[in-house]
Amino acid sequence: MDKAQETVIKEVKQLIKQAKRVCILTGAGVSAESGISTFREAQDGKGLWSQYDPKQLASLDGFLKDPEKVWQWYQWRREVNQDKKPNPAHIAISQWQKQAKASGKQQVTLVTQNVDGLHQQAGSDPDLYEVSGSLVELHGNIWQNHCLQCGEKHSDDVTGTQQVPKCKPCGGQVRPSVVWFGEALDEKKWQAAETAAYCCDLFLSIGTSSQVYPAAGLMMLAKSQGAKIVEINPEPTQSTVVDYQIKGKAGKVLPLVF
Repeated sequence: MDKAQETVIKEVKQLIKQAKRVCILTGAGVSAESGISTFREAQDGKGLWSQYDPKQLASLDGFLKDPEKVWQWYQWRREVNQDKKPNPAHIAISQWQKQAKASGKQQVTLVTQNVDGLHQQAGSDPDLYEVSGSLVELHGNIWQNHCLQCGEKHSDDVTGTQQVPKCKPCGGQVRPSVVWFGEALDEKKWQAAETAAYCCDLFLSIGTSSQVYPAAGLMMLAKSQGAKIVEINPEPTQSTVVDYQIKGKAGKVLPLVF
């Protein structure tokens, strides 16, 4: 690491110490360090799933037309990722949140675009929203399921089945609890993310290209309210609102800045 980057890291460390409210946005780059493939990467090659349009596998229309195919695609993804573990980036963020919560002097809200559940596995508390140490899974969680008809949650009771499970209370079809193409984000989760970005004095964008909306708009929202913006990426983006850029993998950089 060159001296310029070392200087940036020192300045970011100081910002972290001084911040009262922090919003962290993580993307696929963080999960990639644990060996998690992106949706499209999982389709690459000559395998069974490469022949399908992504919208056939991740949309309500696709599920209604062929629920078994969509369900089996997600079961396959779960099987592939079941042995993946949190990496140093997940762990560093979780430890930061826990220490901030214990001190009572800093609020650290984590917003993730990832659905793999690794932040939760590392110790970040899901869906607490406005308390320090919270985790907002904007796009859902691939390990969770719910009934398409009544909304009843299903998880452990459908593990391993290759046929679309039926909801015991109402008989409806069970689907993965992830946001599909054409679906809106959960309103409460999005409000929590917006609030965290709007109120923060420090915003960290980690492992994301900041190109996928509406999540990418959170950085702009934070900037509009005077927050300092820090970007951590192997390949820095060309964003004009970033104040500090650190080039590198999150798993190596985060333990240095926190």
